[in-house]
Amino acid sequence: MGTDLTSHQMELLSRVLQHGGVLASPFGHAGEDSLLSRVLEDIGELESRGLITVKRFQDSQDPQQIELTAMGYAALGIE
Repeated sequence: MGTDLTSHQMELLSRVLQHGGVLASPFGHAGEDSLLSRVLEDIGELESRGLITVKRFQDSQDPQQIELTAMGYAALGIE
């Protein structure tokens, strides 16, 4: 499964793993050079593929916390 993920998506999954399988926001840096929009796209794609679960802020629906699923661990080669 991991081979059909972009390098950015694999990097995001790896960052979540480095934080014990759960990563809280902020997921990027604000500003003109921000990659935040790309990170949000990757979060949406990984969530739709079942690799992460996403807890969202109630007031904005922006991601508050992301967590690896069993499929996410498998994508990283961890079973």
